[in-house]
Amino acid sequence: MTERELFEAIGHVDDDLILAADAPLKKRRKPPVYWRQLVSVAACACIFLGGVAVWQSDGFRKANMTSEATAFADDAPEEAAEIAPAPDVPMLSAAAPQSDNGDAAAKEGAAKDSAESSIALGLARCVQIDGVRYFESPKVIDFIANRDPDGVISDSVDRDAFPETDRCSNFGTGYSYWVTGDNAVVVEIDGEYCEFEAN
Repeated sequence: MTERELFEAIGHVDDDLILAADAPLKKRRKPPVYWRQLVSVAACACIFLGGVAVWQSDGFRKANMTSEATAFADDAPEEAAEIAPAPDVPMLSAAAPQSDNGDAAAKEGAAKDSAESSIALGLARCVQIDGVRYFESPKVIDFIANRDPDGVISDSVDRDAFPETDRCSNFGTGYSYWVTGDNAVVVEIDGEYCEFEAN
C-alpha cells in the first residue's frame, strides 16, 4: 500500500467514528472494597492475641513452677541432712539382687516407684533386661562393638510407659544391645551407641 492509497483510505472514514475516537474515555469507578482491610486487621488482631495468650501461659507456668519449688524447699524437713547417708557410704543399686524376707512385693513396688519417680514424667528412654530397668544416660560414649550383641529388643510399650518385661523398651524394637557391666547397657539406636544405666 502506497502513501496515496493510505491517504484515500483514511479519507473514507466516517466523521462520527473520528468524533467518537476523539472523545475522552469514561472510566468506571469501582466501589471501594472495605472487607479486605477488615480481614487484614482481624488477622493481625488474632496473631497479636494468640501471642499474648502464649506469653501469659508460659509466664504462668514458670511462676507456678517457682512457687512449687519454693513451697517444697520450705516444707522439706531440716532433719533430712542428718538422715542422709554419708557420701562415702555406697548406696544400694536397683540392679543389685535383694534378699527376700517375705515382703518381696512391697520391696518391688517401692523400687519401682523410686525408679519411676527419679525420671521426670516417664519421658526418658528406658529398656528392661534381665529384670532390671536401665534409663538413658546423658553421657556421650565411644563404644566399639567388638563382639556379637547380647540380644535384641523384641518388645515395646508406649513412650510414656515403663517396660514391664525383659527385652522391652519404650522407644521401639529391633535394637541390638550389649551388657557392659557396672549396671550399664549399650544400645545401638539408628547407628549410634547410647548408654543406659540402672537406677
